[in-house]
Amino acid sequence: MFSPGSLLIRWGSIGSLLACVFLTVAWLEPVRAAAPQLFTFHHEGVLGTSLDLQVQASDAQQAAAVETAILDEIERLRKILSTYDETSEVSRVNATTVPVPCSAELLDVLGFYDWWTAKSRGAYNGHLGELIGAWKAAEKAGAPPAAATLIPIVRALALPGWKLDRTAHTVQRLTSGTLDVSSLGKGYIISKAVVAGRTKVPGVPGILLNVGGDIFASGASAPGMPWMINVANPAHSEDNAPPLTQLKLTDRAISTSAAYERGYTFGGKHYSHILDPRTGLPAEGVASATVIAGNSANANALATTLCVLKPEEGLELVRQIQDADCLIVTADGRQLRSPRFATYEIPSAKTPPPAAPIAGQPGLWPANYQVSISILLKTPTGNARQIRRPYVAVWVENADGKRVRTVAVWGNAPKYLPDLPEWWKLAQQDPQWAATVTRATRPAGQHRIAWDGLDDQGKPLPTGTYTVFLEVNRQHGSHTIGSAKIDCNRLPAQAVIAGTTEFGQTTLSFGPPQ
Repeated sequence: MFSPGSLLIRWGSIGSLLACVFLTVAWLEPVRAAAPQLFTFHHEGVLGTSLDLQVQASDAQQAAAVETAILDEIERLRKILSTYDETSEVSRVNATTVPVPCSAELLDVLGFYDWWTAKSRGAYNGHLGELIGAWKAAEKAGAPPAAATLIPIVRALALPGWKLDRTAHTVQRLTSGTLDVSSLGKGYIISKAVVAGRTKVPGVPGILLNVGGDIFASGASAPGMPWMINVANPAHSEDNAPPLTQLKLTDRAISTSAAYERGYTFGGKHYSHILDPRTGLPAEGVASATVIAGNSANANALATTLCVLKPEEGLELVRQIQDADCLIVTADGRQLRSPRFATYEIPSAKTPPPAAPIAGQPGLWPANYQVSISILLKTPTGNARQIRRPYVAVWVENADGKRVRTVAVWGNAPKYLPDLPEWWKLAQQDPQWAATVTRATRPAGQHRIAWDGLDDQGKPLPTGTYTVFLEVNRQHGSHTIGSAKIDCNRLPAQAVIAGTTEFGQTTLSFGPPQ
């Protein structure tokens, strides 16, 4: 018989399961002669976002076997849990109010939702489809939904959304609200996918799976070394912004929920996409919530719930959840940590940064201004599993054509950076590129970076006209480059880099951060 407690026993200790698989195989297999290497894989459009996989393996063939097992498991579970697939199990449940035969996986996910809804006292809910639809329709209409629209939806959300029959293996929808299991479902898929990779290739020392900022860190990044994870700062969530903190994780899941990537806009005001089932309104009061837990399902569910609850209520809930810790950033910028969260943090360097001229002085870059760069990387056609993360360089030149700042460089292997020839012939220096970051989920291929008006030495530049360059080169893709001039004086300004075969239209915005 199913119970919330048995579900937590089954999935609350997936880190222990991974450890058992690893230790058992380590005892059965002889020690491998080859030192492990780090292999990286990237895919766009996986569960509606980007997937990054790092595998510590003895060779490329072993790493590729892990990749295949993980992608196969994700696709298997997507066909069960995706609300965007009309043929999925959850879509079949949403199409009727009669009992529908379902897999054990869908029953598990819905049972997990039942447990979290009860534990959060209604702050977390798995049948928000009608409420989400109301807000999407309101955004198209240009005004927030009326109370008369929200009240009956909220009343229905307080009722059970489904009936589970584990003997007959069926699910029956009980209200007009459709099931939306994307929040907890993605975390469930991530944890199951890592188990699949471990089962297929049990001897690998480490696997790091990052799907849209939700991460499971299994084993080690190198012998004796935990995985290093950056936590995005909700006030500066650009891909190249300094992290809020850095963590060291082994056999742990981490998830971040926040409103900075997605939401609803009315009259120029942004509202969170995280909706409070108790009121029908967007969640407020929490800028972001990061949760470390034993599996990604718990981490996802709890991170979303903490964005809905008041900060003090969220901390109290975390105290009640075994094996979970959190960092809550409130809307006014306060950082609230659960008691054990600091044990995962890497102490920041104590050396003060070198002094630099103060921005905002006459003739210098205006204080608190930046150039925001919104990039859409395209997914090439062809074999999806051959598509790799492109090498990307973004840099700035002044009116005299001199490179003054490399804003960002992304790539998986330094030896291939010369494949960005225009940037490389100007730079030919050790680059800085984005680390693994837990952040709110973003759509596939979309990236935001920012240039703060400093040069490569960290000194403020003068006002004037600058040219921003974007260069992209992708394995099994093509090499393209584009640029645009932008007026960086005292008034906000915008510019556009035209799209190419590798990236869509890129917008440049000069002004205070939005």
